[in-house]
Amino acid sequence: MDRRFFFRKKERMSGIKPVQRLFTEKTGSIFIYPLKLVWLEHQDAGVMQVRVLFAVPKRRFRKAHERNRVKRILREVYRKNAHLIKEHLTSKAVKMDLSISYVGEKEIEEQEVERIFLSIAKRFVGQVN
Repeated sequence: MDRRFFFRKKERMSGIKPVQRLFTEKTGSIFIYPLKLVWLEHQDAGVMQVRVLFAVPKRRFRKAHERNRVKRILREVYRKNAHLIKEHLTSKAVKMDLSISYVGEKEIEEQEVERIFLSIAKRFVGQVN
């Protein structure tokens, strides 16, 4: 099966209300150092099935270019492996808002982030009905 790996602008979560709702009414979360996944099921009509927010704390990475590099790595890892989450949610007919946060002290290699993301994605698929 030929997969095309995209991460379109429509898949990014934007706006204050959805982000606030995600962190106040969160359905669940998974933490495997240095990544944390938080999710919220939503029924909003006319939006993508999965909307994603990437967060890197300014407290840990003072310089913007460091934060941007970590976010770039997170986006790339998500883009390559999002099909695991999307296929499961499509089969369940569920829409989700996701937040992927990097909470580590230091930047780590992309391969290590990908390995951790895959384990988080497998646990997420197991927890979401």
